[in-house]
Amino acid sequence: MRRIELPYAKSLANRVMLLRALRGEVLPFPDLLWNDDMHAMLLVLKAPVGPDGVRRADAGPAGTAYRFGMAYWAAQPGAEVVLCGDARMRERPITPLVEALRHLGASIDAVPEGWRIRGAEWPSGEVEVDARESSQFASALVLVASVAAPNLNVVMPLGVSSPPYLAMSYQLAARASLGWPPERDWSAAFVFCAAVGLSRRSVLLSGLTLESVQGDAASAQWGAELGFTVTATSEGLVAEPAVPLVGTWTVDFGAQPDLAMPAIIAAALLGRGGTASGLHTLNAKESRRLDATADWLRHLGCSVTQGPDWIRWEASNSAVQPSELELDCLGDHRMAFCAALVSLRFPVRIHGAEAVSKSFPDFWEQFGAFR
Repeated sequence: MRRIELPYAKSLANRVMLLRALRGEVLPFPDLLWNDDMHAMLLVLKAPVGPDGVRRADAGPAGTAYRFGMAYWAAQPGAEVVLCGDARMRERPITPLVEALRHLGASIDAVPEGWRIRGAEWPSGEVEVDARESSQFASALVLVASVAAPNLNVVMPLGVSSPPYLAMSYQLAARASLGWPPERDWSAAFVFCAAVGLSRRSVLLSGLTLESVQGDAASAQWGAELGFTVTATSEGLVAEPAVPLVGTWTVDFGAQPDLAMPAIIAAALLGRGGTASGLHTLNAKESRRLDATADWLRHLGCSVTQGPDWIRWEASNSAVQPSELELDCLGDHRMAFCAALVSLRFPVRIHGAEAVSKSFPDFWEQFGAFR
């Protein structure tokens, strides 16, 4: 049985690094299990002062580093920082967080490469944030306020997307000690679980547990739908093939939107149709993920309809198999994971496969377990 070495959970690792920086604790030193997003978080937190007295913090395409970094530097009185992001990052939602930070006294102005931030001491009281587009807006405020303004209450009157990620932030902020290394990544593990269902091969997911602070651990419950089971051992979780359910699959991905694309693609590859909801944030991610998923399903021969927050597909009954599919990952690591799943059933030419480095640099070598 192949042993899979998963990367650290970047969502968890980046929160721990932010809290450590806020508490004046030593930041961790990178090792081989780090991914691009973790490196970006570290660079943003350690942004040096330039000759002009201004720090330059470059998050690149890393949304977590961009949003958490904005809140971190906005709470550093006297700091002046230019927060940079790549072109796609600058297109993604950020206004609700900017408005909340301005309400707290920070000066934040748009510049061509991102935002110029002048930090301020945060007051006590209450701050509102619209977290419907991203729970990271609320998480950034909760995490920073836990140290910089402990008597500040963060409220989300309009609701929050992906609630488990905000719950993770509250749990970590309440911990007196922040251990390292962090847990292995459940969102990456799910891709391998889905691959077990498609390939009928078992793998050991090293260092992973079912008792996790990560909301994506709930994906273990989709095993019956996608043909896998997971069993805890002393070395990690063993993922083994099982007989998947038949018929259509109706599922709400509101709590785990980042897993929607590989889950939907895996279901279609198993010959299952379905309806997925809770997808309103997908087109504002690293790529327009909802539109990309619909396009890829059509490449697989599925009939597809979609709305702004849902998608419905009917699996193809065609006996004709494509000689080769061409799939563009759109610079998105999650779409590259989907391409890997498609490759288990069809010949595929993958463009942009290197996008996996954002969360799992060693992905393609590890995915070789299914070849």
